[in-house]
Amino acid sequence: MVTANTDRATPAGTETVLVVEDDRAVRLLFTKVLESAGYDVIACENGTLGLEAARNQIEKIDAIVTDAMLPGMQGPRLIARIRAMRPEIPAILVSGNPVDAMMDPATVFLSKPISPGMLTRELRRLLRARM
Repeated sequence: MVTANTDRATPAGTETVLVVEDDRAVRLLFTKVLESAGYDVIACENGTLGLEAARNQIEKIDAIVTDAMLPGMQGPRLIARIRAMRPEIPAILVSGNPVDAMMDPATVFLSKPISPGMLTRELRRLLRARM
């Protein structure tokens, strides 16, 4: 879960982020935090809907923020399926539990709870690295 603590200055962006999170409260909080930082957000409640959204808007999506444990499709599998369409898309994988997944330089793992500042800083860092 994202905590309500405020961190140092929140990095801003204008990109579109696909947020896939099954916990409604966390999904709404991620969306609020990212939109407040200037990002456009496409929010989905499970991996299947996340993949469908990606297929429909693949050219618009600049990054993925997904829970590791999702109904319909796990987060690492979702990231892999989206990267089959656009390999350069950076991703943040979040979980309250340890994740046994191969990570690559374009994927960051954040352990819940995370602060809004941590989420936006890591997203901004990934997006900058891809430029």
